[in-house]
Amino acid sequence: MNKYVISLSILLLSASSSLAQDSCMVRPSCADMGYTKSATDCVGKKAISCPFDTTLFYCPEVGESCDFSEYPLTECPTGGNCTDFECGETTQYKLDSCTNNYEIDTDNTTCVACDFSSYPLVSCPTGGNCSNYSCGGTTKYKLNSCKSGYTKSGNTCTACSWGSYTLTKCPTNGSCTSKTCGGKTQYYFKGCESGYYEYGSYCSCWPSEHQANTDPLYCYICADTNCPDYDTCCECEGIC
Repeated sequence: MNKYVISLSILLLSASSSLAQDSCMVRPSCADMGYTKSATDCVGKKAISCPFDTTLFYCPEVGESCDFSEYPLTECPTGGNCTDFECGETTQYKLDSCTNNYEIDTDNTTCVACDFSSYPLVSCPTGGNCSNYSCGGTTKYKLNSCKSGYTKSGNTCTACSWGSYTLTKCPTNGSCTSKTCGGKTQYYFKGCESGYYEYGSYCSCWPSEHQANTDPLYCYICADTNCPDYDTCCECEGIC
């Protein structure tokens, strides 16, 4: 018998006693209401006396009439947040959630510590490609790789420093050195190959159709016909 129900029944029975007499209602006996124990039976236990016969008591034995189906645990597990249920001098628990850095195990009755050993970062670094792991209200990250233009160093990504390597490709007929960083290659223009001159570095000496080319670095073939006063067109600097 639930002690809270008993308490409520006492109030109701007391309030309706005179009404029952007036309407000739049959009052339930103490035994019908579960008051079957003597004072001796209930020594050292939480006891409630029958409102109609104070020599009869209700005091549940351990587990008697107690429904612990929703409270299966005899103690709250480490790292757990629990609610408890007390009945018949027995207290049992149910697991509601786990504290930070713990998560509920698959059995739904224990909390296991989160394992962040492979996820050491509190955030994904700039330029990084990361995976994450959430547990116990905390999310952490691990760095898998860096984006193009970044290089990986430990758990950070560092932007590539290109300096004079500003070109994304070497000009046609040009001579270049290259630098690769973060999966990206850029170039430094050294000059034109032999037999070619650099458009933009000389004032003339190229066919008129090339003058419309807007690429600031472009190498054209030298031709005597384009520079009649010099041995080679590549010597035409400053004739304009």
